[in-house]
Amino acid sequence: MRSFTVRRSRADDAPAIHALRSHPLTRRHQPLIPGTVDALERALAERGSAALTPDQDRKVQWTIEIGGEPAGWISVEVTSRSHHNATLGYALAPHYHGQGVTSAAVLQTLEAIFAPDQLAIERLEAVAAVDNTGSRRVLEKCGFTYEGIARGYLIISGRRVDHARYARLRSD
Repeated sequence: MRSFTVRRSRADDAPAIHALRSHPLTRRHQPLIPGTVDALERALAERGSAALTPDQDRKVQWTIEIGGEPAGWISVEVTSRSHHNATLGYALAPHYHGQGVTSAAVLQTLEAIFAPDQLAIERLEAVAAVDNTGSRRVLEKCGFTYEGIARGYLIISGRRVDHARYARLRSD
């Protein structure tokens, strides 16, 4: 597996992350709106500095770095603080796909996501387009349980796309 690091996102990651969000292979399976680099700088600064505490109710984000450069991201959005639920999102530059980086990076962040003294999430959910076998494989390698198909779950490139639903519990 390729060597990588996972660290909290920073504003200066914005140009590389923006390029990744704009890449046709990244957009093929995700409803990403690239936006502007300036807007992404502000979002990454906020998400990357958000405290990893049990009362956090905002989106937090990590950057996957390869060779000293941002190559992807992992984000967690708390969807219900009272139920300790959150959703997971991630992407990696296409030329690094299939090398085990995303799975290993997600596994690293799970410690902070589930830790009772950090985000204290008890149920982490994720979806992947049904035909996105690489992303589905990442979730399965990271211990997520397949829960079924959400028909027409997201609109990607103007069409409704079925998504496989997965979840992992802190107790798993």
